[in-house]
Amino acid sequence: MPDESSPAPTSTSDGRSRAPDQGVVVRPLTPEDHARQWRLHALSFGEDLSSPPAVDSEPPGAVRYGALAADGDLLGAVTLLPREHWWGGRRVPAADVTDVAVQPEARGAGVATSLLRELLAGAHERGAAVSALFPTVSGLYRRAGWEVTGTLTTVEVPTHALARGGPVAGLAVRSGRPADLAEVAALYEREARARSGMLVRPAPPEGRFPEGVDGLTLVEDDGRLVAAASWHRGRGYGRDAVFTVRDVVADSAPAARTLLGVLAGWAPVARNLHLRLLRGDAVAEALPVELARVVDRKVVMHRVVDVERAMACRGWPAAVRGSVVVELVDDLAPWNAGTWELSVAAGTGSARRTDARPVARLTPGGLAALYAGSVTPLGAVRTGGAVVLGDEGAALAGLDVLACGDLVEVLDYF
Repeated sequence: MPDESSPAPTSTSDGRSRAPDQGVVVRPLTPEDHARQWRLHALSFGEDLSSPPAVDSEPPGAVRYGALAADGDLLGAVTLLPREHWWGGRRVPAADVTDVAVQPEARGAGVATSLLRELLAGAHERGAAVSALFPTVSGLYRRAGWEVTGTLTTVEVPTHALARGGPVAGLAVRSGRPADLAEVAALYEREARARSGMLVRPAPPEGRFPEGVDGLTLVEDDGRLVAAASWHRGRGYGRDAVFTVRDVVADSAPAARTLLGVLAGWAPVARNLHLRLLRGDAVAEALPVELARVVDRKVVMHRVVDVERAMACRGWPAAVRGSVVVELVDDLAPWNAGTWELSVAAGTGSARRTDARPVARLTPGGLAALYAGSVTPLGAVRTGGAVVLGDEGAALAGLDVLACGDLVEVLDYF
């Protein structure tokens, strides 16, 4: 997520954060605000000021929030993208964050934090359970309750290093067409729904490939799609030519080997293959990993928007059963604050308010990291996301019930 975020709010002599100047109003932006919001965005991210997108080009359901000074000047803006994520086989309503931009003259006064507070309130009203973003200034988002939970990783592999053995017996290879995109989307969903934090993708476009996709290679088993790669050919055919695989998914090791064998055929004209990988999938297992070089790794951050929804909506490991009482501290999302009993049983989670004594105090970031399985309970304590209240052994054992999810890896950048 490209963003032009403000640094931490300026602190007063007693350590309290300084709020934005009086008279600043944060509200949803309207089509009448489009031109100046785009200018702020373009100046922040170095884009062409002469080519603003059409007013009606917004992603479906997107909401832009702006911070306006008393004189109407737009000091900053942020965009909420209503989405769904896969968590343990279930769709979880989400509010993803992008396009955070603040005027240089307004940075350091808490404008970005005020925008995120308003976005969280809007996300809560719209039924979101979690939120994700790609940071360039992680400190700001950590202070606002997001925490680093996973990665989007792109590797480079020498194309000639891929094995060329032809299709495995029983499998057939063909070139795909736009009409095949719906079946490719279903293949992606079979992979994504078993993981944590993967995007529930919208329906693919009809009659054309998505922007940036030049071709589609498919592997079928008796007419059933078992592997697919969408790709961008790139420019040139020399030593530095790069063949970029936008998406690659395979149901099995034989399907993955067959698909990579087709991609190996590009070696004479594209010596370098770039592709996004998921840990422990069939494609990753079929690659010569000793030759793979990470060329881009983006971290993704998550936040719990609503603790009750977040616990109830996702799928949990079926073998896990237990509960823990925690105190949540959440200044930007006060509806989460208080003491909760968080429980998991038979693949389902729940959160209920309680008067029982908590074993630990969690920050929003600590809750997000445990929820996403990106930290152990001891790690949460060491990083300040959790504070033990009483017996440490009992607290760490109780928090294990939250830290039982799969690690977050994603394939989509926004």
